[in-house]
Amino acid sequence: MLFFCVISLRFQQPSNYDTNSKFKAVFLYNFTRYFEWSDKKKVGNFVIYVVGKNENLISELKTLASKKKVGNQDIEIKNSYAFDASINANIIFLLSDQSKSLADITSKNKSKSTLVVAENANACKAGSSINFVVVENKLKFEYSKNNAIKAGLKTNDDIKALAINIE
Repeated sequence: MLFFCVISLRFQQPSNYDTNSKFKAVFLYNFTRYFEWSDKKKVGNFVIYVVGKNENLISELKTLASKKKVGNQDIEIKNSYAFDASINANIIFLLSDQSKSLADITSKNKSKSTLVVAENANACKAGSSINFVVVENKLKFEYSKNNAIKAGLKTNDDIKALAINIE
């Protein structure tokens, strides 16, 4: 009996587990189908840079990166607690605990062919191209085509049908 109790405890998720981490990782990967990066960003690894702390998300992204590619590019996951402008990323995902950096990040990445994704109220109005939101207990996203164009990305209008369009 003790054996089964120990095993069941082992498979319980930690109290700080973000249940949406897997969904966010899949969304981030799927976003690559709706945007076209500049030729400079199609060389080397496809970098997804997460700013903030969420170990569950990083783990999910690394698992996904080990199995998938973007075109012919390997996916590389980078993470830091604070924004590092020296990291040349295709996608920057700004976690809610770092939302105060959004204006700085969007201004430093204007016309650099970088998709900025956030998860904070009004993030698209503040400059991100995509913003995760929870609506009726479901993870969804807002999309700003204008912000994507300002970021130097070519967009596929099919994403509008999947998103909560804020424009």
